[in-house]
Amino acid sequence: MFVAVGITLLSMVSMLHSKTTENSRNWAALAVKLDGLLPFSVILIIVPGLYLVFSSWGWKNAWIDFSLALMILMTFMGPIINLRRLKTILHAANAEKSSVPTNSLLEKVRDRVLWNSVLVMTMLAFAIVFLMTVKVAMTGSIITIVVVVILVFVAANILLSKGSASMTSNKKNTRSI
Repeated sequence: MFVAVGITLLSMVSMLHSKTTENSRNWAALAVKLDGLLPFSVILIIVPGLYLVFSSWGWKNAWIDFSLALMILMTFMGPIINLRRLKTILHAANAEKSSVPTNSLLEKVRDRVLWNSVLVMTMLAFAIVFLMTVKVAMTGSIITIVVVVILVFVAANILLSKGSASMTSNKKNTRSI
């Protein structure tokens, strides 16, 4: 699950900075495949996790409740938000005739909802590991999630603003050739 989320983020960043349609197409295809596998990988983690909850830990620990809830949230975010948008990007890249990504394709890659979702899933994966390692109480769990949400929106703004700047310079370089 963590590898799939990480590679999906890598694919998104790579698409944002791709100079050719071929690269965008390849990264989009990888992201679609990995995002489609996410629910299955989460199930492989949740089943043993639930076994440990019922056999040892119980439901009295906030970090367990939050970690399981976050994993379930991630299970639905992937197919509902990400996969549909990633397939749209892949379809647009496959239909693209130009060797350089067009503005239409780049707009799909810069979809703020997709970026926020992928970044939320990435940061939630880190939050889950943090909660399971540190085993914080209710207040610590809530603070962890609030910090994650704030970091996501800051990271999305930074990545998308840098991506827009690099795309503008790529367009200028292509025109001068």
